[in-house]
Amino acid sequence: MASGSRIGWALATAVGISAGLAGYVLHAALTKRHPQIVEVRRWTNMGSAQSPAISPDGKTLAFVAPVNGRSQIWVADKAITQDDEDHFGPRWSADSASLIFFASNAVWEIPDQGGAAQPLAESIAPGDLSHTGKHLAYARSEALLADEQIIAKLPAGRYSNLRWSPDDKKIAYLKDSADIWVASTSGGDPKVAFHSVVPLDGFAWLPDGSGLIVSSSMNSVETQRSNYNLWVVPRDNSALKQLTFGELSYESPDTSAAGDVFVRRVAMPPDGHSDIIELSGMKFR
Repeated sequence: MASGSRIGWALATAVGISAGLAGYVLHAALTKRHPQIVEVRRWTNMGSAQSPAISPDGKTLAFVAPVNGRSQIWVADKAITQDDEDHFGPRWSADSASLIFFASNAVWEIPDQGGAAQPLAESIAPGDLSHTGKHLAYARSEALLADEQIIAKLPAGRYSNLRWSPDDKKIAYLKDSADIWVASTSGGDPKVAFHSVVPLDGFAWLPDGSGLIVSSSMNSVETQRSNYNLWVVPRDNSALKQLTFGELSYESPDTSAAGDVFVRRVAMPPDGHSDIIELSGMKFR
């Protein structure tokens, strides 16, 4: 994470917290002294949902939740994987008709209603499909690939959260839960987009590609809590902006083309319940 002198945010006033109710006012986060009213919709109510992925048409949510002790891929209220393996990282096809996921050291594709899954590529991490639906990004032990083309060499580490940029010209990825790198599909060395000294729990591109929404535990160091909040990391290196505040934890964000944010919201222990919510009306600047 950048040093404290580089981090700027306005203190928020919680003006309407009512956990679990759709449409309440989340926070009044001051932006140029004007309150930001954010509407909240809860998409799941099972207490154990994570890894949200909104379909490109904005109509359907996929996520991960346990079934009989195994992490399965869910679409709406149906688990579409059922085998005795753990499944991670759902991502949608461009036509919203199928999904990919990571299991057994490979990326697989499955219809959105369930059925037989087909292997696409061996991988060490969950992959992502381009917005055109034509290209698959995935990782092997020493390289980031798009289809069979090597995009970047990968030094030893733990990789996750591969994400195509909105224009499909870049692929961002998380290394060791701390550094976000961005590689161009046209070549050249990847660059560090964000360096953190505290853990991150995923990120998503802003819909216009002007920056990233990052889930960071930065405040937990200062407040002695273990929660994560959402921050905007602009590509122009301007000040970070904090989007969420309070006792809850906001993790694994995803964004829709319309600018809505889908995120895992987690209650602090001993409750610890987690569900997927949609944040609408956020101002990222």
